[in-house]
Amino acid sequence: MLDDLLVRHTEPQRFYHNLAHLNTLLELLPAKPHLEFAVWFHDAVYDPTRTDNEAQSAGLAQESLLRLGVEPSLIQKVTHIIRATQDHQSDDPDTALFLDADLSILGAEPKIYRAYARAIRQEYAWVPEALFLERRARLLQKFLSRERIYQTEAFAHLEQPARENLAKELETLAQHTSGTEQASASQ
Repeated sequence: MLDDLLVRHTEPQRFYHNLAHLNTLLELLPAKPHLEFAVWFHDAVYDPTRTDNEAQSAGLAQESLLRLGVEPSLIQKVTHIIRATQDHQSDDPDTALFLDADLSILGAEPKIYRAYARAIRQEYAWVPEALFLERRARLLQKFLSRERIYQTEAFAHLEQPARENLAKELETLAQHTSGTEQASASQ
C-alpha cells in the first residue's frame, strides 16, 4: 500500500499535489491515525482533468484500509475528511483542522505562494489560458468571499496573509485576462 501511495504522489502531472505537500501536512497536523491516513490518501487519486478526485481518493482509502483490517469507524473518519476536501469546509473540529492545514499554502510568504500558483498552473497546463484564468479567478473569489478562510484558531494567523496572496493573484489574473483579450482582439 505504501509503495502504491508513493508512486501515486510522484506521478508526472503533480507539481504541487506531491510528496512535499504531504510532508507539509504531516508536519502541521497532530499525530492522530485518522489525520495521518487522510494526509496520505486525500490526493491519492489526482487527475486534473477530472472532477471526482476526492470521491475516488476516499474510495481508494476505504478499500486499502479495509484490506489492512483498520477499524470501520476509523475508515469512516478518514473518508469523511477526504470528501470534505471537495469544498474545504466542515463543522467537525479534526476535519476543519485538516482542511486548514491543506489550505495553509494560501497564507504562505508571497514568494512561496507564487511558486504554488505556478505549480497549480502546471498541473492544469492542458486547460486553455483564458479558461484557466476564468476558473482560477472564480475559485480565488470563492475563498475571498468567505467570512473566514481558516476555520480553526490554529491557522487563524494565516487569514490576512492568505487574503493578501489571493487578492494579489486575482489582480495578476485580471492583468493576464485583459492582455489575452487585447491579443485576441488584435488578431
